[in-house]
Amino acid sequence: MRSTDAGPGQLQPRRFLPEFACDTPRHWCGGDPALTHILNAYTLLVPGNEGYFIRGMKRALPLLADPCRRRLATEFMQQEGMHGAAHYRYWRVLENQGYRISGFRSRTDAFLYKTLEPMTPFKLRLSMIACVEHINAYIGHEFLAQRILEPAHPELRALFEWHFAEEIEHKHVTYDLLAAIAPGYALRLLGATMVLPMFYGLIGLGAICLLWQDRHLFKPGTWWALGRHLFWRDRMVWRTLKHCLAYLRPGFHPWQLDDAGLAAEVIARYSAPGSARLRETLATAEI
Repeated sequence: MRSTDAGPGQLQPRRFLPEFACDTPRHWCGGDPALTHILNAYTLLVPGNEGYFIRGMKRALPLLADPCRRRLATEFMQQEGMHGAAHYRYWRVLENQGYRISGFRSRTDAFLYKTLEPMTPFKLRLSMIACVEHINAYIGHEFLAQRILEPAHPELRALFEWHFAEEIEHKHVTYDLLAAIAPGYALRLLGATMVLPMFYGLIGLGAICLLWQDRHLFKPGTWWALGRHLFWRDRMVWRTLKHCLAYLRPGFHPWQLDDAGLAAEVIARYSAPGSARLRETLATAEI
């Protein structure tokens, strides 16, 4: 645990260079259909979420007097733009495998970004963004710390581990921005109350849709694998509850859990000459 609540003072945008093979396995996470489709549902939400974050941050930029905060916000947007682009490229793999994803995406986008976003007050949107970023960071922490992706297909493992590492790296940015523009525990609590059921509801719905198409939804092995991930091997239900309760504590700050080393190890591994999947870039992502 850090003695201060300061995160990294600078973020490095990196371009991920995926090479998704045409023979990518349908159940690419160690042959586990349940965990594969939980992560596939996550990837279907990423590009829309990243666009939502970027729109909120761009509106917040003029309200930030501190040039360091403005720079971090810009670098955050660049990283998020890269995440959205990389996950979007993976959608083609899902479509080539025969999954019908357009209906889920269009309905989700219509609800979140065409209906809910315009009617949500700006400061509440910032609170919701901060909560989603907390979720992304603790999911990243658990998947990296427990090495859950070790049996995954190499390219998909690289995609998610890189994404999770950068979520840890910039986990303080939206929280600090919320504290600077709209401080107050009640607003943070309201944002979390709205986000948590929506996030997990959409992940669950997306996974169910994909498992149904796979004809794996009602197979006992699928539910055994899901229970193993949620309750007894990875214990994600209990770990998620712990992270959510931490966020709801009045004195919370993201860097009270100091897991920067997890992120640094992943970034170093995928930036090494033998891997070279990541390229540092000074180019601004399309934001």
